Amino acid sequence: MSCECAQCKQHYRTLGIAFGIPEESAIEEAYREGVKQWHPDLYENFASLRADAEEHFKQIQVAYRELKEHNAVAAESPLDSIVVETKRVEMPSISFGDAPGCQAAPHFTTPVEEMIARQIGTRDTAIAIVDIGGVRSQNSSFSQFFLLTDRGIMVRDARNLVTLLLYKDLGEINLIDRQKPSKPGMWQSLVDGIAGGQSKCVLQINRNNGTLFYSLSGQAEDSVKKAIYDFLLRQKALANS
Repeated sequence: MSCECAQCKQHYRTLGIAFGIPEESAIEEAYREGVKQWHPDLYENFASLRADAEEHFKQIQVAYRELKEHNAVAAESPLDSIVVETKRVEMPSISFGDAPGCQAAPHFTTPVEEMIARQIGTRDTAIAIVDIGGVRSQNSSFSQFFLLTDRGIMVRDARNLVTLLLYKDLGEINLIDRQKPSKPGMWQSLVDGIAGGQSKCVLQINRNNGTLFYSLSGQAEDSVKKAIYDFLLRQKALANS
């Protein structure tokens, strides 16, 4: 059961829950509906409305975060002190080395961390982000991005369209060398080419129904594509285990 203090009641109203003390599932649903309604990207072409949408979106994020934190504290009981042995699951990680236009947790810059928070809210944890806007540097704007979280992939492309794919829905993942024919020994040549910075490869990510989710080619260096390829293979195996 959720808290009924004055502050929490105000947060319920912010989320559009006008009457009563809601169950946690109702809070989750109200948050999802609020994000769908007020996400600033939906008002990209409506300058007069975007500022209002951004403010609503920020208030929704704050209300949801504080409700989760407050209700977690309110729900504490003596049973919480009982130690239960559980299987430790390591947070997935990825490294891009010094490749420009790439950042990985826990080393996100503050502006990038804030931008990611606006995109994924508080439900997911960001792991890494790649600028796919064409100008890669240590000061990339990430207006277009390829984002890896603990649950899936989010891509914002040149049309400002955001697409999502959960790891459990990953299909075939291919790293293809466009300059070499498909023949025995191609994979080793591809790996050697990536190491030497000469290969021009394409990373194709498919859904489990066989359709293409996203193709990463000139938007990132080959070493970055290889790192993403290895990461996604691990995530796919974990999701299917």
